[in-house]
Amino acid sequence: MKEIATLFITAIIVSLDSFVAGFSLSLNKKANLTLPSAVALITLLLCAATTFIGRYFVALFEDYANVLGAVMLTLLAIINLLKQEEQQFTLQNVTIGESLVIGIAVGMDASIANLTLATGSTAFVAPIVFAVTHYFTMLLGQILARKIAIPKSNVFSAVILFALAITKIV
Repeated sequence: MKEIATLFITAIIVSLDSFVAGFSLSLNKKANLTLPSAVALITLLLCAATTFIGRYFVALFEDYANVLGAVMLTLLAIINLLKQEEQQFTLQNVTIGESLVIGIAVGMDASIANLTLATGSTAFVAPIVFAVTHYFTMLLGQILARKIAIPKSNVFSAVILFALAITKIV
């Protein structure tokens, strides 16, 4: 029972960045299922991989995953910051490229957390739990972003993504 509780608490904690990223990327954009689906799929794949290799490489991946995720979030923040403001006022879809990059960036936390669970009894269900949690938190972020109109949303989005990147490094 303790392992199951640990799994669900960990899944919620590591999916909070999915909520923030979903909110940030969906400001003044159409919510669609591409973003949460891509994030969930990438999270599932990353966690499945770490389930199998977690016993051998925990220390190696732990040092670099947060930095790689921070770099990807910083790149997305820069892209959002450089977008022309008039582009932000037309409702656009979140692109597949944005979905994949954010999926890798936020899925890295789940895969690292999964490394700590890879030897326990929840090892094979953990990737599914992490993927489902990331899907719903990303979707919740998108829904909230549709309800809020923020002027200069490209700047606001960039600031949120930069902050998320900094928290990954620190």
